[in-house]
Amino acid sequence: MARFPDETDLEWLKRSVGEVLARNRTSRRDAAGREWVYHAPSLVRDPGLLFRPRYPHQWFWDSCAHAVALSHIDANLSRMEIRSLLAAQDSVGFIPHQIFNPARASLLDRVAVRSFPSGAATPYLQPPVLAEAVQAACLAGEDKGFLQEVLPAVKSYYKYIECTRSKSDGCLVEIIHSYESGKDRSREYDEIYGSPTGFGLKLLPIARLIRQHKALDWQIDRIVQTNMFRVKDLLFNCVYASNLGVLAELCRAADEQNEGDAFASLAIRVEALILDKMYDPETGLFYSLDARWNGDKQIKVNTFSTFLPLLLNTISEGQVQRLVEEHMANTLRYWLPYPIPAEPLGSPEAGWRNTAIWRGLQTWVYLNWFIMKGLIKQSHRFPHRGRRYSELACELAEKTCLMVRRSGFREYYDSRTGRGKRARSFGMATLVLDMAYRAAEASI
Repeated sequence: MARFPDETDLEWLKRSVGEVLARNRTSRRDAAGREWVYHAPSLVRDPGLLFRPRYPHQWFWDSCAHAVALSHIDANLSRMEIRSLLAAQDSVGFIPHQIFNPARASLLDRVAVRSFPSGAATPYLQPPVLAEAVQAACLAGEDKGFLQEVLPAVKSYYKYIECTRSKSDGCLVEIIHSYESGKDRSREYDEIYGSPTGFGLKLLPIARLIRQHKALDWQIDRIVQTNMFRVKDLLFNCVYASNLGVLAELCRAADEQNEGDAFASLAIRVEALILDKMYDPETGLFYSLDARWNGDKQIKVNTFSTFLPLLLNTISEGQVQRLVEEHMANTLRYWLPYPIPAEPLGSPEAGWRNTAIWRGLQTWVYLNWFIMKGLIKQSHRFPHRGRRYSELACELAEKTCLMVRRSGFREYYDSRTGRGKRARSFGMATLVLDMAYRAAEASI
């Protein structure tokens, strides 16, 4: 395989990523009137939405992605993105999955926000990538005071998740709405909703659940007791475990050894439960759990979430080998011309021309970023397979870059053709720049 990336790739990527994020730079004011600059997912006007931007507000894991990409371009902007997220944190550590910008709100946005208790943000979480974003921002530049500034808020955020979302087993965390997984309409949740989610009327189960949560006054304990939607999501928990490990490193870097040890210990316990409860030895796949009535039943829907345990430090060599060779690198399942699709080639929606987001043969840069990092981690853990895993990681980065070169920074791409779809100048896709740097390191 050709060495990737070369200097031309990196120069083009850095320039293009900088242009996309500059195009999406905006600001919002908080209740105290302070202005916070952030990067919206996309401010490009969409003809299908009466020429309004599709994503003008601030989303949690999108902003974490922007901070990572910006760490290679402008350390100050990367840290500014983190600060803008932390500005929305409440007194118990919660940070919303979506923070509304009133200056950019459409009429539909103004109606939707009335459903939520604060009137300024949603009461839901999103995959907790914050520690990795902070680490990237800290590694960029020489501002050693930044870690000391943000670490208390970051620790408070992860403690909030542990205290409010760890229920039946005390370590794995639960989501109460599919929005919290980041994969809003994945087929993983059809069984929980009681019907497929998609376009038009198929969105009703998602909207109905929000109304039910509102009727319960948004109280987490009451919501959990109803067992309407309780999922120990595979992606969420793998990101949680991985970021607890990163948070432990950040604490130790700040000379908080005891705190670091506590977060590291929690990460190990979360990992152990993922590997014990979410793995199916018959198929070699990992699955999310239906946690309603504390059942912890595997939701046996095969999606690209199954590869997130590659991020873990204690996954066995046999589990890694089966994930990679039987499933991920299999050209009849996930290794399509532009991998890695949301679902394998044989899934029910694989042949559909149009399907809802996070379903069918859609390739998302964010998930490729996670999977690439996991492959590189396992290449270090199992050196005799290191070359194979490193080559797959670099090829994944190269093909992701090729999609972006051909179609621009899009919301997602067709796994068969590489053609970009939905939102344009999409900030989450700028993670391809970090993938390119990781590929360069893996090639050395």
